[in-house]
Amino acid sequence: MAAHVDFKRYNIISLLYIIFICFSVLQIKMSILDSDAYAIKTYEYLAAEQEKQITLSNNIIKLNEVKFSKDAITQGYLTARARIDASKAKVDAYINLINGSLAKSGLTIFTEFNKRSKVEAIFKKDSSIYKLKDELFDLAHFLKNSKYGLATKFQELVPIEEEVPNLKGKKKEWTQFLFFHKPTAVSYLQLLRIKLLLEEAQLTYQEAALAKIGYVATYFSAVDKKFYEMKNKMEKIVPEAHKLEDVKKIELFKEVTAFDSLIQNVVNSLHTENIFVGVNSSILSDFGYVLGKDFQIDISPKATIVRAGSSYKVFFNKVGEYELRFTDLREGKNKFLFTKKVRVNPLPDPIVHVKGNNLNSYAISKKELLSADRLQATLDINSLNYFPGRINGFKVIRLHNGMEQEAVMNNGELFQAPTQKLMGNLIKNDIIIFDQINISLVDGSSRNPAPLILKIVD
Repeated sequence: MAAHVDFKRYNIISLLYIIFICFSVLQIKMSILDSDAYAIKTYEYLAAEQEKQITLSNNIIKLNEVKFSKDAITQGYLTARARIDASKAKVDAYINLINGSLAKSGLTIFTEFNKRSKVEAIFKKDSSIYKLKDELFDLAHFLKNSKYGLATKFQELVPIEEEVPNLKGKKKEWTQFLFFHKPTAVSYLQLLRIKLLLEEAQLTYQEAALAKIGYVATYFSAVDKKFYEMKNKMEKIVPEAHKLEDVKKIELFKEVTAFDSLIQNVVNSLHTENIFVGVNSSILSDFGYVLGKDFQIDISPKATIVRAGSSYKVFFNKVGEYELRFTDLREGKNKFLFTKKVRVNPLPDPIVHVKGNNLNSYAISKKELLSADRLQATLDINSLNYFPGRINGFKVIRLHNGMEQEAVMNNGELFQAPTQKLMGNLIKNDIIIFDQINISLVDGSSRNPAPLILKIVD
């Protein structure tokens, strides 16, 4: 005869076991967080070093206020610089608020390292963390809509959305994702990380403004008398400056010719950064002189120059270094002014997504997916309003319960009938993968971006 089983007793035991597991993970072992102490100290050191660079470039900007005052682009850069600085000051004030509040109780970040109640109470007091969130969101909106906006790591590495998806696609409210319900070691590190990214963004705009009047970050060797410009890689830019006297002559030439309106306009309007092959790149913007009448640009190797209103664009058909030679043609002078070297880069890898409003999400509804008609590729460079290439084809895979159920090949970017049929079979929690994506770009290259993976949420 079978023994009687007390199911209620087993249910209670199971519930107690679940509660025990939950309590066991409420605290993270201190040994796991120990290394974060060094991360915090490292971030503080890096922030202090970047602040020195900001102060130095600010001093140079102040000495050249007259040169900046009449140029819309540099004024735009400096306005963005000031806006970022205001947000950075508020982040600094918030960090000081946390340290000051803990100090009043005889505590520090490191005594509270594995705890969260004290710092979380500061976050919640007067909704302070939400005010900081609003400040960062406003800054991101300002930079995004700025006429002379530049790409920065702040915009890339600080999520600016009300709900942030985690690695599994589950969304959490912004403050929950970054700050709440986390040990002080983690939440405080996020504040330092944001401060560091704001400093980097501020430097980006300040250095862009300084570059417009000829300043570049360089190394100079007193041994072989050469300059090297600090870009993504070291690149010799003044091989002819073999003597310090030559450098002084260059600076003297800048001072003597500073009054010349043509040279001033060229310097203020010239764009020689982020130039890409295969697309029209703006070289001179808001420029009031006429090519072939007032001035001449000779480009070696050859490249095509076109006029667009008060701007001039150049189409470079090969990657590499080009030399731009400027000549003054006013009043029949035909007078050489200066040369400028330009580095033309290959096109970056495109970003692929399903056409629609799901660009930043891993999750998508079946209705939204079925309403789309294609895959779409974009390149976020120089305000490009078209895609310089085409999608040749891709493979579509449907996963159900982790197993492959269907797979079809699709030619071109439009979803063909087999692809549409596969999409129609999708159900909640299925995964759809767009793999083996092949793209041809106008520079002659073929690209294979990472697979696009989407989860069906309803």
